Amino acid sequence: MLLAVVMATACLGLPATTTAAAAAPAAPPATAASTAAREAAAACAPLKPGASATAVDAVEVACRYVGWSYAWGGGHAQGLPGPSQGMIDPTDPRSYGDPKLWSFDCIGLVRWAWYKATRQDIVSERTTQSTWQNPGYAHTKFTKEQGEAPLLPGDILYFGTGITHVALYLGDGKVVEAPNSGDVVRVADARWDRYQGAFRPHTAGVFPVWEYDGLGQHVKTWGQPNLRENSHTGSPVKWQNGNGISVAVRALCQRVGERVTVDGMVNNVWTYLPDYRSWVSNLFLQGPAVIPGVPSCGQYAAIGGTLDGADSNTSCGDGTEPNSAGAWTAKSTTVWGRTVELRYNGTTACAWGRIIGGTVGDEIWVDRSSDGGQTWEPMLGYTTVTSGGDAYTTQWNDNGLVMRACGTNGKGGTIACTGWY
Repeated sequence: MLLAVVMATACLGLPATTTAAAAAPAAPPATAASTAAREAAAACAPLKPGASATAVDAVEVACRYVGWSYAWGGGHAQGLPGPSQGMIDPTDPRSYGDPKLWSFDCIGLVRWAWYKATRQDIVSERTTQSTWQNPGYAHTKFTKEQGEAPLLPGDILYFGTGITHVALYLGDGKVVEAPNSGDVVRVADARWDRYQGAFRPHTAGVFPVWEYDGLGQHVKTWGQPNLRENSHTGSPVKWQNGNGISVAVRALCQRVGERVTVDGMVNNVWTYLPDYRSWVSNLFLQGPAVIPGVPSCGQYAAIGGTLDGADSNTSCGDGTEPNSAGAWTAKSTTVWGRTVELRYNGTTACAWGRIIGGTVGDEIWVDRSSDGGQTWEPMLGYTTVTSGGDAYTTQWNDNGLVMRACGTNGKGGTIACTGWY
């Protein structure tokens, strides 16, 4: 079970007047901009001459996301830039729905824009404040005393006492920004009364910025995938998600490659991700073994490959680490204040037990039956709480069978079992 922890900086929603062009209606899903959002994005562009081609590209990238929902912590996958799952900002009730979004916060958007323009993660997974204190890339710095005059499109502008917000400059006093939870990526008037300074990266650009533009679909990752140069584990790792935050990656096509086993699951299908020029095993993409709607790479001559012989199911192995991506609680019960759950993953047809709110020594296991619960294999994955108050068993194949979870309030205590599922 992979847990992701990230230190993200809130973009504190500097009040800004949204331009008419950026006044998108309700925020679209964070992985597919609406028609209105695309129209708003078309009006987002460099508004002043003189910027480098690379900076213009960075602006174009950010502008494509006008209308996307803001997500606190979005864009903070370690080592893997891109729209990622949001988090709850404990200081902002507006963020309580952000974990349902895959998008950007303020620095996440800037990071992605400059990554796409340069194919280098120059901003990297850091807080807004830390990127101000130590940019980590070659740059020209502009102070607030210099004002707006020397700024060009693509410059990275910082705002707020203590640095609480960042945006990309467009020209004519405008920025493109991801403002705060409950809002959307937008074009806005820069708040010069809160402006602290800016950086202009010197990194060279790449061409084309968007390979296979307009093609592919967004798929969410899980775990800590390695993105590789080719569709086998012997090829070099080009990108690695170091903190396990789920990223919405653009999947162009799929082909059969090396069969990979992770946490007891097996799959031989790999997906090409054009935004990273890399391959990822489908074991690390949420959903079935072969992603619906994503074609075979055979239709792209420069890539090649087929889905002949593709594994049709992402299966799990008995007694392996649970795959929690997409899992849910199928049955639950309580025992002396503890919650006993049967967790189930419909993609892998695996289930496991979990006890929550207990104490050291509490027990948890699962039973499995092939006759509807009349007889069963007992105490599979038996374990105890060794620290804290929670524990979970290993996962067990539930395909065509029924299972239940059982727990106790310590050895010799009361046994409570969920219903069969």
